[in-house]
Amino acid sequence: MFEVIEDMLSPEYWIRKIDNADKVIMTPQEIENFNRKIINKVGMVCDIETYKESLKKDELIKLTKSYEIPKKPMYNRYGNLIEEDFYDDVIENTNLEKIEDVNPVKYGIAIRNTSIRSFPTEEAVFDKQGDIEFDRFQETGCQAFEPLVILHKSKDKKWYFVQMYNYSGWIKAEDIAVAKNKKELFDYINSLSFLLVTGNYIKTQSNPFDKNVSKLEFTMGTKIYLEEGNVLHQVGNQSVIGHYLIKLPIRNEERNLEFRYALISKKEDVNVGYLPYTRENILKQAFKLVGDRYGWGDSFEGRDCSSYVMYVFKTFGIRLPRNADEQEMSAGKSYKFTEGMSIEERIKVFDNVKPGALVYMPGHTMIYIGKEKDISYIIHDFHGYGEKREDKYVFVPVNEVMVTSVLLPTASGIPFVEKFTSVLEIE
Repeated sequence: MFEVIEDMLSPEYWIRKIDNADKVIMTPQEIENFNRKIINKVGMVCDIETYKESLKKDELIKLTKSYEIPKKPMYNRYGNLIEEDFYDDVIENTNLEKIEDVNPVKYGIAIRNTSIRSFPTEEAVFDKQGDIEFDRFQETGCQAFEPLVILHKSKDKKWYFVQMYNYSGWIKAEDIAVAKNKKELFDYINSLSFLLVTGNYIKTQSNPFDKNVSKLEFTMGTKIYLEEGNVLHQVGNQSVIGHYLIKLPIRNEERNLEFRYALISKKEDVNVGYLPYTRENILKQAFKLVGDRYGWGDSFEGRDCSSYVMYVFKTFGIRLPRNADEQEMSAGKSYKFTEGMSIEERIKVFDNVKPGALVYMPGHTMIYIGKEKDISYIIHDFHGYGEKREDKYVFVPVNEVMVTSVLLPTASGIPFVEKFTSVLEIE
């Protein structure tokens, strides 16, 4: 059904089809300019460093109220109907009555991989009884070392309402170290000496003397700051030889930002600085996640379709919007699919598209990887497809990153390609 052979799960299979696959598409300066275009074009994306110093009461209330309590019946992870008093407690915990006329912002940093939630609660909410794939209160993941603007605190003081560069919502307070001021945070964030996680997952070395920095896990696209100058010979009673010496933010006993040293093996899948932005590297990065578990809003320690794309492109320093519809309206060269186009006309659009381009349909993002026997292929992190059984199509769950033909049927039987709205080349 996937029309895919084993060889097609290797990036080299597709890279050798590309002319000048190692040609740089954009330089670091051009990428910086591109990121600025996204900020100017997409309202959800912002520059944290130049964020306003305070928010008025109505501004902050509007932000926190951007998430609405579901109006239809919803269920908890055990399949039980969620009662109104649960929602009442959640709304009370948003602590809106404590918002002042003018609210100065604070600055912080995520000290580990964490989640941004619609509301200040860990309780999951599902719209289908017994289906726990889609927690509707889960908005997105937030990777370690993302700088954050802290805007508000929950009534129980366990959650902060924050703004990340491309999302806002509630994060557990224990996952954030608060900086004493903006300068302290950005003196660290703006360091020119950093590692970029280019593998699926990596970890710091074990440190029996400091649990704050021991066996921390980082995911693709995470920027980890190097300690400039060889200031130490050991960390955690272990030699620094054969390692990168990194400087990590931690949350001290006063809940404030502090820095500690840790080690990452030089054998880990990391790069000093961003990867060169080439079509070869786009495909190599995308294929590193083949088989990785789908996770709505980065749940299940996985990724969903748009975060998969976002993290691949973060390895080049490109900071895309979080959601598929926002990514689709980003800067770049766009090819549109129009209503009434035949399948043949839709596939023909890809004659002009370069591998590594992003493909969009309502609610879904994919990466175009090339053609095989005149059929276009994509790699994507997707929930499932439709399989014909007798006279109807039945949904088949996949929930992973996989290579497929664009002719793969959706749950309704309509091929994916017939739902495509545009292709976007990030250049």
